[in-house]
Amino acid sequence: MKTRTFRFLSVAALALSALAAAAPALAHDGYFYGHRYYGRPHFVYPGQRVVIVRPPVFVPRPVVVYRPRPVYYAPAPVYYAQPWGTIGGAIAGAAIGGAVGDGRPGAIAAGSVIGALVGNGLSR
Repeated sequence: MKTRTFRFLSVAALALSALAAAAPALAHDGYFYGHRYYGRPHFVYPGQRVVIVRPPVFVPRPVVVYRPRPVYYAPAPVYYAQPWGTIGGAIAGAAIGGAVGDGRPGAIAAGSVIGALVGNGLSR
């Protein structure tokens, strides 16, 4: 590389770095809004800004109406008769069947079933 080109590029790099270092000092605090008078730039400072505030608009919230839920009634309670008539009839039938059948198991079983049916019918 020739010495003359090297000197020129060195001076150009030095000038560019000086300009880059001075760029923050050239910054302006306001906001630039183009030219105002006679070509001079017009700056507006943040304290001078005009802010237009609209009044709030109140809109009523939409009303959501749901259908009423269907009403379900509980079923009527079921009442069961006490099994005392069935149990008493089975015991009485077994005793009668054992006495009539001379203690044979078939007579006792048949007597308890017949006694349970008769006792259930009487307890209702």
